[in-house]
Parts: sequence; structure tokens; C-alpha cells
Amino acid sequence: MKHLRVASLALMLMVASNLQGQQATDLTAIQRMAEAGEWQTALNTLDERIANNTNDVEARFLKGLLLLQRGDTDSAREVFLELSRLFPRIPESFNNLASIYAQQGDYEQARQALLSAIANAPEYPVVRANLGDLYTKLATEAYREAINLDPGDEASKAKLDTLEKMFASGG
Repeated sequence: MKHLRVASLALMLMVASNLQGQQATDLTAIQRMAEAGEWQTALNTLDERIANNTNDVEARFLKGLLLLQRGDTDSAREVFLELSRLFPRIPESFNNLASIYAQQGDYEQARQALLSAIANAPEYPVVRANLGDLYTKLATEAYREAINLDPGDEASKAKLDTLEKMFASGG
């Protein structure tokens, strides 16, 4: 299974229509800091910006993405959990939580996060695609287990083969 798609900063900036020009420039500058290897400066700048405006969804979201890029999955998860609690109508936070949970093998938490995103923003197609990928991953694991329990289970072998071919071709 491909990793669940993580919402990008560009998508978040497009979704968040309340950004004004100066704020967008600031976020872009902060992102450039991180890309230049100035992670701590970028994160400190985001923390300062969030402290000045606790409703700054875009800064919080960027912080989560930067933490993910830096490999600090636990801190990123906390940022996206907080975002999902404070701003449940923004599906990207739930989507990124689902991606983190799936990468950690916690598929039930991933499923719950995706279902929460759908409940709060049913029009967001990435979440539905990710839910389909997650169900496919779960089905693949279930068929493998069925085959382990009964190596003669030809129906499960055929279904597993179909799923593996589908994902091998980039599906």
C-alpha cells in the first residue's frame, strides 16, 4: 500500500481562504527557513506566531508538516490532534493524523481519523481515497492471514493476488 497522502502546505494555503498576502508571505518565508536547514528558527518563528494568534490554523498546520519532515512524528501527531480538536471542519488535520497512524501500523486509529474527516468535510476527496487505500491495506492483511491459516484457500489467494497487482501498478 502506498502511504496515505499527506496534505501539503500548498493545498492548505489554498483551502484556507482567510489568509492575507502578508501572512502567506510569512509562511512561505518560514517554509524557506526550514528548507535551508534552519529548522529550529522556523519552528521558533511558528511558535511565536501561534502564541500571538492561537487561531492561526495555517501556522499550526505548517508546524505539523515541518515536524513531520524533520522526523518528529510524535510532536507532529500532537499538533494535528490539537488542530483537529480546535478546528474539526478542516479535514487535512485528520488526514495527516491518519497518515501518521497508518505509518505506525495503527490502522483502526487511522480509520477513525479518516471517518472524522469525512463527517466534518464530506466533500474532501483525498480523505475518501485514503480511506479506500486503508481498507485495501486491511483487506490485504486479512487475506494473508487467511492464507496462513489455510494455505489451500484459493479464493483468498486470488483476491490477494488481485490487490497486490493493483498496487504494484501504482493503484
